[in-house]
Amino acid sequence: ACYGVLRFIMESGAKGCEVVVSGKLRGQRAKSMKFVDGLMIHSGDPVNYYVDTAVRHVLLRQ
Repeated sequence: ACYGVLRFIMESGAKGCEVVVSGKLRGQRAKSMKFVDGLMIHSGDPVNYYVDTAVRHVLLRQ
């Protein structure tokens, strides 16, 4: 599912994308998995101007 979201974003014309899924994914211990494609700026002042962020909360099956 994450790679599908990543592919959809990149086909929409984005230069880069990072999808982070965190929580109890496999087993009882909480983890975070990152899926990255393209060029992502993580630090510095250009992050405020060129990077859009979105947060979505979903319930995973336990």
